[in-house]
Amino acid sequence: MHYWCMITLLIASATAFTDNLNQFLLTFDLPEADLSSVDEKWIEQPLDHFDSKEKRTLKMRYFENVELWKPKAPIFVFLGGEGKQDPRWIYSAYDFFLTVKMAKEAHGALFATEHRYYGKSLPDIPNNNAIEYFKFLSSHQALEDVASFIKMLKSNSKYKSSKVVVVGGSYSGNLAAWMRELYPELVDAAISSSAPVLAKKDFKEYLDTVRYTFGKYGTDGCLAKMEKNFKDDEDLLKTPEGREELKKKYHICPENDLTVLENQQFFFQWIRYSGFMVSSQYGLPNDIKAQCEVKTHIPRKIKPIWRYNCYNVDFKSYDWTRVKLAAWYHQYCTEFGYLMTTSSEKQPFVHWSPLEFNLKFCKGFIKGDIEKTMDEGIAKTNKRYGGLKPNVTKVVFTHGDMDPWHTLGVLQDLGPDAPVIMTNGTAHCGVLGYKKGEPEEMKKVRKHVQELILKWISQ
Repeated sequence: MHYWCMITLLIASATAFTDNLNQFLLTFDLPEADLSSVDEKWIEQPLDHFDSKEKRTLKMRYFENVELWKPKAPIFVFLGGEGKQDPRWIYSAYDFFLTVKMAKEAHGALFATEHRYYGKSLPDIPNNNAIEYFKFLSSHQALEDVASFIKMLKSNSKYKSSKVVVVGGSYSGNLAAWMRELYPELVDAAISSSAPVLAKKDFKEYLDTVRYTFGKYGTDGCLAKMEKNFKDDEDLLKTPEGREELKKKYHICPENDLTVLENQQFFFQWIRYSGFMVSSQYGLPNDIKAQCEVKTHIPRKIKPIWRYNCYNVDFKSYDWTRVKLAAWYHQYCTEFGYLMTTSSEKQPFVHWSPLEFNLKFCKGFIKGDIEKTMDEGIAKTNKRYGGLKPNVTKVVFTHGDMDPWHTLGVLQDLGPDAPVIMTNGTAHCGVLGYKKGEPEEMKKVRKHVQELILKWISQ
C-alpha cells in the first residue's frame, strides 16, 4: 500500500504512481500514535530466489502487532509496495483502516511487510551501476519474499492453523492478487485495491480519466478553463517575453533554457500536470471543485526538482538512476511501463508528455534499446500474471471511478469469489481507510469487503 495508495505531491506523469501508499496516508488527519505495540523486525531473504548459486542475502524489514491476536485467529499481512513501509497501517487504535478493523473483529495478528529495495530493505551490494544494482528488483522476487515471510510465520506453532489474508493497494494491490494466484496454499484470501494489474507502455488513459474526473465532478466550465490555461502557457513558450513570464509565474530557475524541447516537456509534465493528477488520483469530489477554482496552479516544492528557491527544469542535468525514485523507475522501465502520456486526443493538457519523452527516464536502467526492452518486460509481466484475467478466487478487487489507475485494473467479476466493486466519487485505494467527506456508499463497500474476507476465511 505503500504506499498505496502509494512522493509527497506525486510528481506528474512518470511518478504519479510513486510511493502511492505513503501519499494516500498523507490524505488522513491521523491522531497521534503510540506505536509501542508495533514491533520492527527483520527477515533474511535470498538476494535471488531463482539462482541457487547466488549466496548473497537481503534483509527485509517488517512490522508486527499481535496485541489483538487470539489462538487460531487469522493473520493479516499488509503488503509493502514502491516506498518505505509505515507501521501506522497496523496500529490497533487506527480502526478506520480496513485491515485493522478486520483484525479487531477476527482477533487477528497484524503484519506489514516492506518491499525489497524500498525503505530500509536494501541490498548490501555496490550501487555503481544501476543495471547491476537493480538486477534483483522485480515483482517476481518480491512475491517470493512474501511467500518466504508467510512460511516463516506458519512455521511458528501458534500460527500453524491460522488463515492468511493479504491486503494491498495500487502496486501492492497487484502483489496481493498475484500472491493469491501463485501461492494459494499460503494465502487464503486477498484484498486488491486500485491495482493496475495490466502492464502497459503507453498509459494514455491516465490523463483521459483526469479529464473525466474534472468533467464529472468539477464546477461548470472547469474543463474549458483548464484547456485554455494550458494552451495559454503553451503559447508563452513561443516568444522570449513569454518564456520569461513563465519562469516568473512558476518559479523556474532563471538559467534554465526554455527553448530546449526536453526542458519544455519536463516543465509541463512535472509542474503543470501534477496538481490535477494528484487531485484526481487521491481526492474527493469537493477537492476537484476546489481545484477548479484555483486561478494559478503552482505546486508545492516538488523534490527532486526544487533547487534554491526555484524549479530546475534542465532535464539533462538529472541522473534518474540516483534519485529517491530510482527503484520505481527501474520497475516501470523493465516490468510495467505505466508511462502517463498525452497521446490521447481526449486529455485537456496539450501534448507535452509524449511517449518518446517518457522513455528517456529509463536511460541508465536499460542497456541497449529502451523501448524494446520495456515491451519485452511488459509482455513477460502480463503472461506471468494473466493481465486483466488473473486466475484467482477469494480476491476482491476495488476501484474508484475518479482514480486514473482503475483503467488498468480488473473491471469485470472473474467469478462469484472474485468480484469487482467500483465506487463513484472515490479515488485511489479508498476502501483501505475511512476519510472524512467520502460518499456514504464507500462505508457500505468497506463493510461488504470485510464481510467477504471474513466469510472466505471461515470456510
